[in-house]
Amino acid sequence: MTEAKRPFPLTMLSGLLGITGVMTALFWVMFFTGKIKAAETEQDQSFERAFPLADSWMIACALVASRNILRLNRKGFFSGAAAGSALIFLSCMDILYSLENGKYWPLDPDRATMLFIHLWTGSLGAATLSRLWKNREFFSDE
Repeated sequence: MTEAKRPFPLTMLSGLLGITGVMTALFWVMFFTGKIKAAETEQDQSFERAFPLADSWMIACALVASRNILRLNRKGFFSGAAAGSALIFLSCMDILYSLENGKYWPLDPDRATMLFIHLWTGSLGAATLSRLWKNREFFSDE
C-alpha cells in the first residue's frame, strides 16, 4: 500500500508511539545515571525500580509498531496492539499506586508532570488499540 493511501491517524499513531518509546528509554537512562530523581521516598524508589523490564517490553513493542505501522504490515498491527495493551497496563499500575499513596496532591509542577505522563500513557494505549482496530483492513501480510 502506498503512503498516500495510509490513513493520517495511522501516521500520527506511528509517530506518537515512536516518540513515547524513545522518551521512555531516555527516562530510564537519566534515572539510572542519576540525572533525574523520580521518587520521593524509599517505597517510591522501590516501586520505580520494579518497572524497567515492563517498560522495556513497551518500548520494544512501541518502536517495532512505529516502524511497521508506517508499512501497514501485520507486524505493525500486532506490535501496536501489544504496545497499546502494555501502555494501558503501565498506566493503570502507576495511577493506582499514586492514588493509594497520595502522590497527586498537593498538585505541584512535578506531580502535574507525573499525572500528565500517567494520563498520556493510558490515553495513548487506548487510542492505539482503537485506531488499529478501526483501520485493521489497511494492514496486509506483506
